[in-house]
Amino acid sequence: MTNTIKNPDLLKPSIAIRFLEWWVILAVFTLLIIWALPHTIAARNISLFGGALAGLLWMVLVRLKVSFRNLLPVLCLLAVPLWIVLHWQFFSSLKEAQWDEIDSTWLRVTLAIVLGFCSGQMITKYPRFFLFFVAGMCILPTLTAILYFFEVDNQKKWVIDNFLGFYKGKFSGVYFIACQVLIGFGCLGQAFLQESQSLLMKILIGLLGGFLIVIGIIDGIALRALNLILIVGLSFLIFSTLFFLKSLHQFVKGNVRFLSVMVAIGIMIAITIGLFVFYVYDKQHEGKLTNLVGDIRISAQLEKNQTWIRDGQPIPEPVDANGRQINGSTYERTSWFIRGGQFIIQNPLGNGITTQSFGYYMRDAYPNSKALMTHSAWIDFTLGVGVPGLLLTWIAIGLCLFNGQRAIRKKMNFMLNEPIKVLKEKNNPEFSNLLVKQSSVSQTLIAQISLWLVLGLFCYWVVGEVSEREYIEHYFFLIALFSTAIRYE
Repeated sequence: MTNTIKNPDLLKPSIAIRFLEWWVILAVFTLLIIWALPHTIAARNISLFGGALAGLLWMVLVRLKVSFRNLLPVLCLLAVPLWIVLHWQFFSSLKEAQWDEIDSTWLRVTLAIVLGFCSGQMITKYPRFFLFFVAGMCILPTLTAILYFFEVDNQKKWVIDNFLGFYKGKFSGVYFIACQVLIGFGCLGQAFLQESQSLLMKILIGLLGGFLIVIGIIDGIALRALNLILIVGLSFLIFSTLFFLKSLHQFVKGNVRFLSVMVAIGIMIAITIGLFVFYVYDKQHEGKLTNLVGDIRISAQLEKNQTWIRDGQPIPEPVDANGRQINGSTYERTSWFIRGGQFIIQNPLGNGITTQSFGYYMRDAYPNSKALMTHSAWIDFTLGVGVPGLLLTWIAIGLCLFNGQRAIRKKMNFMLNEPIKVLKEKNNPEFSNLLVKQSSVSQTLIAQISLWLVLGLFCYWVVGEVSEREYIEHYFFLIALFSTAIRYE
């Protein structure tokens, strides 16, 4: 029997490409887990540098073409660290502290953008690799829920003091758990807001999405995280409205799939129960949600009560008309948000520092102030990178969301109306057609998750303390990945 391989060396590029692909996937999978864990800076550096290098080598070998519309958001993101370097050179009054960030945080952010760009290219070629992304994002929140139930059984009570799961702080847990919740809503959007999927596929994707959301609510109860529940509630309201409108449209057309509707309603009931449980808990133990609007109104009166300065003066927290002391967290978040916005107006170029940038301004204005962050990532981020850095970031996010929305519409038109124009197998053309339809379903799923995740995190940055270090790396990575992974040609 003769050997049909005339030149064995031809196999080497294929082996090298496969090796680089799995190197990138392993780096991304590792990063999506350890970004949420404390004391992982060395592992993050290795994964970011190794993954970005492997991704660039892979792109050189496979010679993938990149459209400008997919590249533009990535260029906007890369312009942010470039702007920080220019700021350090020409405008900085905190050169040493700012260079420390350039040499650490912004170097890792640049690597994260490159890795996200390469990973997105890889997902366009192999959509199944997206499963590793989802798994990496959802492992820790799911394990946190399991750990919470273990602690409940161990301590024989549902309210566990100082429970943080695997996270270094409450705000960290909320951010990464919110990612799982938003992926869940992306799955629900794919299952119940899209056409041309088999009933079984709808149910399976829908159940997965519902599971991820319910687990996230359990984590929110465990961490007593109002911000997370607000994100779930807002996302649930948006999804419920879209689902109602779509179901009404299908009913008028007479093509309602009642089993699909019943599964969706069951999932929505489970989410509603979870939100109601948190509301009951908050009313009995915290009172933060039930008094939220009134507390915000009182907290906005900066001149009337200046406890928010936190300079050690014995000034009590404000009280409402009933003599109840308002929630301290709500008071700080509201007053610091307003004061931070005033600092931005006064300093539109920022101070070049993203780690506790608010503290620099507060110490300048109030020398004894111990306040460090505003509890709003977008305010803190802008205080550091300035309005130019903020605009570049928002443009990248807007382009990413536009690509996702356009991709969903294009893919749905393809599946519904267009003939399948591909090379078919000689003996089984139906199988080839099925593969193309499945590929379109996977692309719309990625686009749906991108819309919910990128936009949802944008909203969370309004109220979360996540404007530094690993959170900037993580969010910029996601924007770069989805901007590249979503195609609508």
